[in-house]
Amino acid sequence: MIELKNVSIEFDGKQLLQGLSFRVEKGEHLCISGGSGKGKSTLLKLLQGYVLPSKGQVFVNDLPVAPEHIQRIRSSMVYIPQNVNLPVRHGRELAELLFAYDKLSDIQNYMEELGLSADQVFQNFDQISGGEKQRMVVAICLALKKPIMLLDEPTSSLDHDSVKQLFNLIEYLKETTIISTSHNIDWISYADKELSL
Repeated sequence: MIELKNVSIEFDGKQLLQGLSFRVEKGEHLCISGGSGKGKSTLLKLLQGYVLPSKGQVFVNDLPVAPEHIQRIRSSMVYIPQNVNLPVRHGRELAELLFAYDKLSDIQNYMEELGLSADQVFQNFDQISGGEKQRMVVAICLALKKPIMLLDEPTSSLDHDSVKQLFNLIEYLKETTIISTSHNIDWISYADKELSL
């Protein structure tokens, strides 16, 4: 499903990653751990083709991450950033922006499974907490039902119970390949595999 072969990444003459190889099969959850500045978020950008390796090869769905395949690759995945301060007023507007306006019922079901009330999708983002906003963005992205999910520090604004609710939800996504980054020990322990940078 996703494979890196001997990948190195260099910025301004500084080696960020060197000779990295791994494979993630369909339906697996890989969590990338490590300290700040080690390249965790950069790896997620690499899979989307926003960063190119200085050496090595990257494959998604057996396609090399290259300009001629990038639209097809990006259409197969959803990316949830660590920073959810988005230029929208509320969850409904975000759903429209992501062309998920016809999936409101699914979004609200996911929100309830994540400990939110369904009507919070209409509540202004400046009236809810960072953790509530993070869970709402996850619910909207889950409703897109993409085969690959990239989650950058999905637990950064969540308490212990919210982390468990999120894990319990994605545990049932047996066909979805998940690559996440995290410092959270509980979240790392939930993943099928850990890659420590």
